Amino acid sequence: MRLTLHTDYAIRVLVYLGSNADRRVSVHEISSHHNISHNHLVKVVNRLSSEGIVLARRGRSGGLLLSRPPHDIIIGDIVRMMETDMLAVVSCQPQNGRPCVLADICRLRRLLSRSLDAFLHVLDRTTLRDVMPDRL
Repeated sequence: MRLTLHTDYAIRVLVYLGSNADRRVSVHEISSHHNISHNHLVKVVNRLSSEGIVLARRGRSGGLLLSRPPHDIIIGDIVRMMETDMLAVVSCQPQNGRPCVLADICRLRRLLSRSLDAFLHVLDRTTLRDVMPDRL
């Protein structure tokens, strides 16, 4: 299973915010700390904010905060939110208007689906607190 950079960045943002829960943090600070493109990080933060995971405030006294404690943020939920194409592990879609010739006999799709379910099951039992370092 390979996660996109957006998912990686989302988890980095959340870990950083969880580790700095006593204050508002700027996108610039996080991008500098992790050496991540500011523009890419803004897109990730906007998604986290629109989904209610991060509270974002603009302006002089602005910055980012987690919307709830780290132990209430489930990593599986974050991965599902950021990985929009996750369920398409194997493309069994028609190619050039013709269905896959193995569609009726192929067991791979079911196997990969079960593997994805197992992967997500582990992430659903993992909170942000579980992946946070003791010190950042």
